[in-house]
Amino acid sequence: MEKQTYEEIHDCLIKPRINPQRRKDKVYIGCGAGFGGDRPMAAKKLLNRVKELNYIVLECLAERTLAERYQAMASGGDGYDSNISEWMSLLLPLAVDRGTCIITNMGAMDPVSAREKVLEVASSLGIRLSVAVAHEVFVNESGSGSLPEKLVNMEGGVSTYLGAAPIVACLERYQPNVLITSRVADAALFLAPMVYELGWNWDDLELLAQGSLAGHLLECGCQLTGGYFMHPADKNRNLSFPNLLDLSLPYAEISSSGEICVMKAEGSGGILNFGTCAEQLLYEVGDPSAYITPDVVVDFRGVTFQPLSRSKVLCIGAKPSAHPVPDKLLQLIPKHRGWKGWGEISYVGYECVKRAKAAELLVRSWMEEAFPGVSSCVLSYIIGLDSLKATSIGNHLSSWRASEDIRLRMDGLFQEKKHAQQLAKEFTALYTNGPAGGGGISTGVKKEIFLEKQLSRTCFLADRGKANRSQ
Repeated sequence: MEKQTYEEIHDCLIKPRINPQRRKDKVYIGCGAGFGGDRPMAAKKLLNRVKELNYIVLECLAERTLAERYQAMASGGDGYDSNISEWMSLLLPLAVDRGTCIITNMGAMDPVSAREKVLEVASSLGIRLSVAVAHEVFVNESGSGSLPEKLVNMEGGVSTYLGAAPIVACLERYQPNVLITSRVADAALFLAPMVYELGWNWDDLELLAQGSLAGHLLECGCQLTGGYFMHPADKNRNLSFPNLLDLSLPYAEISSSGEICVMKAEGSGGILNFGTCAEQLLYEVGDPSAYITPDVVVDFRGVTFQPLSRSKVLCIGAKPSAHPVPDKLLQLIPKHRGWKGWGEISYVGYECVKRAKAAELLVRSWMEEAFPGVSSCVLSYIIGLDSLKATSIGNHLSSWRASEDIRLRMDGLFQEKKHAQQLAKEFTALYTNGPAGGGGISTGVKKEIFLEKQLSRTCFLADRGKANRSQ
């Protein structure tokens, strides 16, 4: 294995690319995962069905994932997504054979160890490949401009949404088979190979806006092609079960001029049309006139979707906003909020709601016996009756009797772990001490983390190391 080196450190100000080469007139980029719980088999099906894919992106990092991975690593566990072995075992043989580069943020808090795991998987499969890593480090500002002896990876679980630049740098230097990142803005994972392959530069704001539109549409996987869309009450969304079963993950064809077509595999199930594209366009967008990414601030107001076939939609109209270049990056700082304890139990049949209400009062009373005052930290609701908290049923027994299959849920947020543990213990006691006919009890306790957000000018980024090869 080659010795690690740090070849460059730069701050949030991205320098223009020097004489960027156009390697392709069109690049094909697929989404293999839209979140950490997505299906590896669906990604393999996309690779099998779409032979022209140049890249497949596995977007598996939610906002809270880094804080959870930091806690796991501090306890001696993995700082990267522990599912990476499963994904790579399934995808590497076909991806390497096809020459499809895998880009993934499954590195989370420890992308360097994630690389070692990928190389280990590749070696077990008899595959030779290169793996590069792009991630964030923090350095002390000494003013000397020299590299410090030790770079700190995301200290304390703090993470910054990086843009496409460090990924592009890795692609330029190493041309890897697999590229692993830490926290990167979702759209930037897709934008990076466009910039690299199509010869775009960081001041080509019109192109970056269109590329970020493509990344934003692709980032949630099957939500673009019919997932989370089917609803029998709407004739335009009433997909049949076989149609829903055979969803295709999406991919896009992007030209050097910025023309985008989002697609699904020919003959696959699901649906790709104006409705699915419009729904995904507005997903997690606060201001459509200023969708902020680390690479460009995009104006989505003029975007239009033109279906070209049942499997292909032309997407045009994304523009840089009035203030198109962000001068700060979003940083997430995990903070300990306390300890969460919870319990659930089901009741069915005659007067099931009354029995659930009695169970709730028992648990609250038992909690008060053990720790006076803590029951005020517990929220209760009945799934199937008032879990949406949209209305209050008060004491209207007719509403209670209308429900014959319900589940009591109690959640508590406490400053001390022992209080959360007590709630779980008292809830379990309902089996022999509570009302009749309760079942299916589940309980849990976990450390609760919230993410404080701030904008940062002084985040330092690093391209780490040279890509390694399995032996």
